[in-house]
Amino acid sequence: KNKSSKRNESGQIVETKPKWRLLMMTVSKDHREIICVPPSGNVNGHAIRLHPKEKLKESLVNCTEVILSRLTAEVCSSVFVITAVGSLEDVTLRLANASKSEGADETNCIKRWSNKRFEIVSLVGTFSRGGSCHLHISLSDAEGKMIGGHLIEGTVFTTVEIVLGSADGVEFARSFDKETGYSELIPKQIHTDEKWLKKNALVLFICLSTFSLVSIIVKRRK
Repeated sequence: KNKSSKRNESGQIVETKPKWRLLMMTVSKDHREIICVPPSGNVNGHAIRLHPKEKLKESLVNCTEVILSRLTAEVCSSVFVITAVGSLEDVTLRLANASKSEGADETNCIKRWSNKRFEIVSLVGTFSRGGSCHLHISLSDAEGKMIGGHLIEGTVFTTVEIVLGSADGVEFARSFDKETGYSELIPKQIHTDEKWLKKNALVLFICLSTFSLVSIIVKRRK
C-alpha cells in the first residue's frame, strides 16, 4: 500500500488513507522493475471425499481432469486446493533438500513412511491441464510431531475431505525452468473476449452487414 499526503484548509500537511496497489512487482534479469497484474477470476468450489485405501495424489489428479473436462480451455485451465482434512498411511514425501542442480542426488531427499498413520494438518497445491500438479502437505503423527514436504503419494487411512477451487479466466501453464531444473508454474490470464471475437468474427460481420442492409431498405421504403 502507498501512503499519500495533502494540505488541508489550514495549510497543514496531513496523511490520507493508504491506497492499496493491486499490482504485482517483479524484477527482470537486468534488474529493471516490471509491473504486471496477477491473473484473476471468479472462483468455483468442487467438494470431494476420498475413501480408505485410495491414493491421494492420483485421486486428486483424476478429479482435476474431470473438473477441467467440463470446462473449455477458453473458460478455465486452473485448479487449486482450497482446504483438506483427513488421515493418511503409507506416505512418501520429497523433503526440502531436494535439488536438480548439477551433481545433486535428488533420490536421497525422498522418504517413505510405510507403516505409520498421520492426520492431515495442511494440503496446498496447484493443478494444470494434462495431469501436472505441485502439492505440498503437512502431517502430524500419534505424538503430534510434524513432518511435511512435496507430496509424492499417500494412501487414505479413514477419509480425506477436500474442496478444490477453479478460477474462471485463469490458466496454470507450466514450463521447464533451467534455473531450478523443474517445470514451474506460469499463471496466465485467459482473454476470453478476444478469443470469442476471433472465433466468431465472420458471424458478427454477417450479422452487422445484414442489419445495415435491412436498415437501408427500410429507410428507402419510407
